[in-house]
Amino acid sequence: MSGKNPFDLTGKTALVTGSSMGIGEGVARVLAEAGAHVVISSRKADDCARVAGEFRSAGLSAEAKVCHIGRMEDIASMAAHLKETRGGLDILVNNAVLSPWRSIDDTDPDLFMKAMEVNMRGNWYLSVEATKLMKPRGGGSIVNISSVAAMHPDRMLALYSTFKTAMIGMSRSFALEYGEFGIRVNTILPGLIDTKLAKAFEGEEMKKIISGTPAGRIGRPEEIGYAVLYLSSAAGAYVTGANLVVDGGASIASH
Repeated sequence: MSGKNPFDLTGKTALVTGSSMGIGEGVARVLAEAGAHVVISSRKADDCARVAGEFRSAGLSAEAKVCHIGRMEDIASMAAHLKETRGGLDILVNNAVLSPWRSIDDTDPDLFMKAMEVNMRGNWYLSVEATKLMKPRGGGSIVNISSVAAMHPDRMLALYSTFKTAMIGMSRSFALEYGEFGIRVNTILPGLIDTKLAKAFEGEEMKKIISGTPAGRIGRPEEIGYAVLYLSSAAGAYVTGANLVVDGGASIASH
């Protein structure tokens, strides 16, 4: 075995969508700390610039680039930017999400289409563009951030759960079709992570969640980052089409 660190991402370019906060920001930081140049991306220019600035102040390599993945023109712009400025792409993390809190009966067609454009179409076509940027480099890694809600749906989050389930099928299909080009595609299914979304669970409800989790706590954004690092680096070179659950054991304890 060589002495090279299999988790080293020096010289790699990584795009993390929805990385101006929460899980995305945590993932981006871990990848940058591993040596990657990270593109911080979301719908909000100011937030992207803030996070990228914080990374650079910490000695990390990062830039900000706005991309609303629900807009096909933004996806095309991002792909052109990566080709022109970075010569391609090595790692794509599809993390951006729209998660409306609605019952199925209250989900109107307009909301359904809006959620589909971000949670499915955007991830699909950004991944297609990523493969075009990865092929000339001999391969790359795409990591789709799904959720344990794909296995165990939550009430009032039917759209979210549905599209998170679709991401698993998407990962497996892309892994099959692009494997010959050295492109690996995997899915991470986080449990409850300490982000803005977790603030919806307060008091006794949060205590109940934690008591039912073998790890005895909720997760941290960087812990999803470590899982992404494994799947994006040489350490995970033989892993593709896989689902990695990162939930402190909550899904096996409650079902």
